[in-house]
Amino acid sequence: MKCYTLFLVVCLAVSFARAMPAEDDSKAETLRLETDNNGIDKYSFNYETSNGIARSEEGVLKPGTGDTEGVLAVSGSSSWTAPDGKKYEITFTADETGYHPIVKLAA
Repeated sequence: MKCYTLFLVVCLAVSFARAMPAEDDSKAETLRLETDNNGIDKYSFNYETSNGIARSEEGVLKPGTGDTEGVLAVSGSSSWTAPDGKKYEITFTADETGYHPIVKLAA
């Protein structure tokens, strides 16, 4: 009988813990932040927060040919864990050919 009661208490505790909402994202803290921007032809940044969000990006100005203006070529990634516990990652490039994202779902 004691084992059954203990099992029931453990199951209830796990159920309540899973039903509780995750910590409010507005209280997340920045764990790491790195930036570099020369203000002319390139930039980069990356950061990570305490709620599991990570983001990085870098951009470089590609010079145009002749009288054409240059094009900003950007690449980067973002990752986060959804409320269902699944981890998502988006990597992308963006340039004169458009925005090209790749979405991954990690198990």
